[in-house]
Amino acid sequence: MTGVGYNPAMLNIQPNSVSVVVLGIMQDGGLPHMGCRCTRCSQAYEDPHKGEYVACLGIVDRRTEPAKMWLVDATPDIKYQLELLGEYIGPHPKQARRLRQPDGIFLTHAHMGHIAGLSQFGQAAMLVNQLKIFASQRLIALLKNKDLYANSHDFDFVTLENHQPVKLAHGLQITSISVPHRDENNSGTFAYLIKGPEKSLLYVPDIDQLEAWREAEAVISSVDYALLDATFFSGDEIGGRPPVAHPLVPHTIDLFSKLDTQLVLIHLNHTNPLLDEDSPERETVMAAGVDIAKTGQIFQL
Repeated sequence: MTGVGYNPAMLNIQPNSVSVVVLGIMQDGGLPHMGCRCTRCSQAYEDPHKGEYVACLGIVDRRTEPAKMWLVDATPDIKYQLELLGEYIGPHPKQARRLRQPDGIFLTHAHMGHIAGLSQFGQAAMLVNQLKIFASQRLIALLKNKDLYANSHDFDFVTLENHQPVKLAHGLQITSISVPHRDENNSGTFAYLIKGPEKSLLYVPDIDQLEAWREAEAVISSVDYALLDATFFSGDEIGGRPPVAHPLVPHTIDLFSKLDTQLVLIHLNHTNPLLDEDSPERETVMAAGVDIAKTGQIFQL
């Protein structure tokens, strides 16, 4: 159950449950990657079923009818990702043939793959009404400074601070946690810790070297599931470009695979061999007891 050809009808979120749903697994450029003609991207251009959406999560509370639903990040693939959850989001209160808007969106940071989908909520597309956007004060200031969002979008911006919990519903909260990540716009980067009635999940799609995050082991060991930045498996993938600060997958596994937390790798670059079902790199990861995120994957909290 993965890829652009993924059938939303196959998504089975249990009634009376609180769940986190993986709505995409890729780095900001997705798969296929714009302008790339590598074998993996070429195949995805030829067959959309071999493509993948940009990393994103949906938080779905089915204890109410219709369900409550929040997104973590607004990707370039957001219209398809909302459709994956369409059965649970429910219809627009005044237009039966349209989906209602999400209950809110939590932004991690200002890079393209995490905010580009915001443009789809304006007058030319979904036309939302007071859609809550949760983000750092500096990221909100950056978005408000862009005419694209400030003048044509009906957003209700909510400022988050480091380690600030937000209650979403009874027994469900999300906490923003600052992590180090390249910050060209001086707007910071958040990871998110989502706590449900029974279990918890940490989402860290982008981070610099893990040693630079002093809280890393303490926070990761405190949750049931940790979805961690797996942009690159090897430095060979960047083809002679300057080093990229993302942690390499083998190093992440060395640091944390012995914890009781279930590690799940997400935010893969289109060059990452973990995308190939039969690659030795994928076999190595699975043998270490580490999972690789899949579109449509559900974590019940």
